[in-house]
Amino acid sequence: MNSLGLLVTIDPQIVRALNKSVLKKRVLFYLNSIHPNADYAANIARMIRSDPSNVLGCLRGMGNRYNGNSSLIGLGLVEISNINRYKYYRITELGRRVVDYLKEVYGSIV
Repeated sequence: MNSLGLLVTIDPQIVRALNKSVLKKRVLFYLNSIHPNADYAANIARMIRSDPSNVLGCLRGMGNRYNGNSSLIGLGLVEISNINRYKYYRITELGRRVVDYLKEVYGSIV
């Protein structure tokens, strides 16, 4: 239940994908912290102290390790914008609701 006493449900596929990957959570929480701004993959990697190829993998999917269907974009949690031939990533409203849900359910553990 949220602070208004309403039951909030999130697609179990989204919860499962995020529970399987700490990096996906870190990327999602970072993008939530800079909302409504967007950022490019290399800077996201720098800010969360991770490798850029791993960040791209969890954002878009890459090979077997990061399935495209369970990527942050594939789940609808992050959107991509092409501006002047550069790709920028921004959290969606669904992504923001999921972050709020994770904070409420898991508290400071996340």
